[in-house]
Amino acid sequence: MKYRYLAFIALLVLGVICASCTNPRASSEALEIGEDGEQMPEEMVWSVYDINAGGYAEASAVANEITEEYGTQIRMLPSSSGVGRMMPLYLGDADVGKIGDEVKFAFEGTEEFFHLGWGPQDMRALWAPISPLGFAVSEDSDIESIEDLEGMRVPHISGNTSINIKTESMLAFGGLTFDDVDVVEFNDYGGQGEALIQGELDVASINPLAGGMFEADSLEGIRWLQMPASDEEGWDHAQDVASWFSPRELDDGAGMTDDNEVLGHGYLFAAYADQDEEDMYAYTKSIVEQYENYEGATSNMWTYHPDEVITSPAEMGVPFHEGSIRYLEEIGLWDEQKQEENDALIERQEQLQEAWTMAEQEAEEMNLSEDEHEEHWLERKEELVPEEF
Repeated sequence: MKYRYLAFIALLVLGVICASCTNPRASSEALEIGEDGEQMPEEMVWSVYDINAGGYAEASAVANEITEEYGTQIRMLPSSSGVGRMMPLYLGDADVGKIGDEVKFAFEGTEEFFHLGWGPQDMRALWAPISPLGFAVSEDSDIESIEDLEGMRVPHISGNTSINIKTESMLAFGGLTFDDVDVVEFNDYGGQGEALIQGELDVASINPLAGGMFEADSLEGIRWLQMPASDEEGWDHAQDVASWFSPRELDDGAGMTDDNEVLGHGYLFAAYADQDEEDMYAYTKSIVEQYENYEGATSNMWTYHPDEVITSPAEMGVPFHEGSIRYLEEIGLWDEQKQEENDALIERQEQLQEAWTMAEQEAEEMNLSEDEHEEHWLERKEELVPEEF
């Protein structure tokens, strides 16, 4: 298949936003991060969610403290789409990304990354906080559970497969699919709270910590449909859609007065495997070293603490970078089992790339259409490289 990524360049936000571009404390000495001479890069570019998203606020908070302490100049490239966030990494214009499930899709060569013609991408996790996502309804809605969403208006966010697969997984928890609901194509992920209050949607599929949901709660009141960890059958159905989702409990989301059980997912910093090991080691260390300075920046920053992040490669479905592994070992968060999981995923990537090449050749020989080619690739992927975790 011919590479088609040029058509997606327009998805990138052309403006470059600099985090702490002028810093009176910045100096060559400030770049030293540790007693053993570890050095932060003098400059970095991060690919992140768009400016109104919670992920952008989180990344900015971390970037500001790294710049303030070590002098590293960090530029942010924001985008609202998974392709838009992956493209700077793919082209080498960004060093790391604060990205969603697109890292898993890229690793596996599925969804947008099949259609782009990229194939499986050699991605690595760096630091993996857990973020929540759930179904919110108006406080006075008759909808009491996910099962009650049958026939209701459910959003499908255009160009955002990362959110849509979570919606699909949550529907599956209640025994539903997109075919069982009234799918509403929606362009504005962050605008779902307003759409819910205006009666354009029956449910919002969104992070409970999103600013728009607090505004919606202040206007009309909202509540969240529960996904109890004790409902093993429901979670089996949810994880059949995406195995890397898990239960998440929180009490500080919009409209919450006590513990709520929603979907949790790794919202990680990631990079390509060929990023410099020393840089990624220092980068990972800096996130932890500066935690106490940014932990109050947003209500979700506590998930960046070493005790809270995902450190299991099997749980992420993506291996960790060697630089990050070095630091995880230093702080006692790495063990033999995790190394075995990591090695297995690295081997899986090699096998995926071999399978991709084979499937490409076969598709060309059989003169398959794009839809037929995608189906062929998924079948061959499952046949040649079945998932171990």
